[in-house]
Amino acid sequence: MKTLLRIDASARRRGSCSRQLADRFQARWTAKHPRGRVVVRDLAHSPVPHLDDATMAAFCGVPAPADAAPPAGVALSDVLIAELRAADHLLIACPMYNLGPPSPLKAYVDHVVRRGHTFVVEDGRFVGLLGHTSATLVATRGAIASPTLADDFQIPYLRAILAFIGIAGVEVIAVDGMAQEEAVRAQRLAQAQAQIDRLFTTTPPEPARRERDTLHASDSA
Repeated sequence: MKTLLRIDASARRRGSCSRQLADRFQARWTAKHPRGRVVVRDLAHSPVPHLDDATMAAFCGVPAPADAAPPAGVALSDVLIAELRAADHLLIACPMYNLGPPSPLKAYVDHVVRRGHTFVVEDGRFVGLLGHTSATLVATRGAIASPTLADDFQIPYLRAILAFIGIAGVEVIAVDGMAQEEAVRAQRLAQAQAQIDRLFTTTPPEPARRERDTLHASDSA
């Protein structure tokens, strides 16, 4: 049975463009995998706390006092990592806030990027352990993207951190103009929806020759 893990990072429950596009992706994925399972992590509804001292110490293998209870952050990390390791496909719906991803998504990342669980160190090299997982990133921004994208710390960061844990096959649905006038917004959303539809209606080329479509856009958050 195939499993889709969906991560929603937008603080907005209503009117979120990233959530709207993720809904479309989930619907298409479910239609393709009618017996599949969808696990949703809504970081606005159930935020992941930022790392604290006790959790960091446990992650780093620092011995705790004999009478100390295990940090709650470790148990949460175990749950989040188990969800991620069980997923065949990861869907991240992420608006751009202040040039990067929202802080709740960074907190989630800090709980799942963990030595011995999602990566290891071999001969001085970092090796990701989630090579079996593919991913789609729905990345939205309110402004019109500049031609150079010099201010984009959203997509490059998420690509890099996914690759770090072994998820190299990442499709990007990047959508800008979500805070612009309705005509622009509607056009960009329609392009992104069509790109999502193509993911489920076309046969991908051989990986070595594959060229990924990338629209440039973002969520009004």
